[in-house]
Parts: sequence; structure tokens; C-alpha cells
Amino acid sequence: MNKIAPLIAFILFCLIDFFGIYLDKQMMINFAKPMLMITLFWYYYSNAKKLNKYFVLGLFFSFLGDILLLGAGEVYFVFGLLFFLIAHVFYIIMVLKIIQITKPKEFIIAGVPFLLLFLVLMNVLYTGLGAMKIPVIIYAMTISFFGIVSLILYLQAKTKISLLLLVGVLTFITSDTILALNLFYKKQSFYPLLIMMTYVLAQYLICRFVLKLNQQS
Repeated sequence: MNKIAPLIAFILFCLIDFFGIYLDKQMMINFAKPMLMITLFWYYYSNAKKLNKYFVLGLFFSFLGDILLLGAGEVYFVFGLLFFLIAHVFYIIMVLKIIQITKPKEFIIAGVPFLLLFLVLMNVLYTGLGAMKIPVIIYAMTISFFGIVSLILYLQAKTKISLLLLVGVLTFITSDTILALNLFYKKQSFYPLLIMMTYVLAQYLICRFVLKLNQQS
């Protein structure tokens, strides 16, 4: 039960946050969102044989990013973006510790789809970014590199575990893409809920990847 309780708590706070977004109740969102990464860490801590410091640091900075993005205004957004960028850097280091020496061919194969996605997205968003051009471009490059290393790992291993990471990262990129479209291109009423659903799913899948990896060692 000890190992199931944190997952139940994580799901519960996710649902409270989803309903808060759907019902436009900021109080529910402010209550639930800070608890998402706390309960996910609790789930990870309860199930891991040994903690991966890079994943833990990634969760911590994701938690800080969640808190900052609850605020309104450009300053909150920039610092929230910075904390998520740092989180991705730690996730990237975690993956780089696992992958074998990469051949140029592997890097090209893994890099091309993410480079194309980056270029298409920047083309769509560029005029709407305004003063946020540099922060958003740097962040987009970072998460694209996270996608590249996760795809390299899958190409090298082709296991269900490496697929967990790849799907998690792709889901994270989907969440951030929708967020960018909502902020800088065209708002849609269903975007905020979709952003959070894909975000928590991504973090959970990355957590499952780290736990499965831990079980192998």
C-alpha cells in the first residue's frame, strides 16, 4: 500500500488541477499544481532502490517551474521557463550517462525530425514572440536536444524501457508546443487542459522510465 498511496495522491492532485482548469477555478489550480511534482517524487522515492540525482533535480526544478507559472506576467513566465530549462538539462545529463558513444549517422537520424519540428514551430511563432524570442528559442533548442538524445537511446537499445522515455519526451514536447501556440499564436479554450494533461503524463512516463532502469541495475 505504501507504494500505491503516492501514485493515488499524484492522480488525485492531477484530477483536482484538471477540474480547476476546466471550471476556471484558480483556487483549485493553486492548491493542486504545487503538489504534482511533490507527489510524483513521493511515488518515485517509494519505489526506487537507489535515487537518480539527475532525475530528482529535474523534478525539483519542474516543481519550481510549476510554482512560477502560477504567477501572471512576463517575469514569472521567464523564470518559470528558466526553471524548466534547467530541469531538462538535468534530464538530458541523465540520458547522456546511459547512451553509448554515438555515431554521426545516429545523431543525424535522431536530429533531423526534431530540427524540422523546431524550424516549423519557430516559423509559426516567430512574429508573435516579441521580446520573448531569445528565451523561447533557447528553451526550444534545449527540449529538442532532449528529444534527440532520447531517440538516440531508443535507436541504440530498442527496448520497452527506452520507448517509455521517448514517448515521455515526445509528450513533453507536445505539451510545450501547445503552450507556445496558446501564448504566442492563437488561444484556444481547450489548450490549457490539454497542456496540463500532456505535461503530467510526460513527467509520469519519464519517472516510470527511471524506475524501470533502476530495477535493471
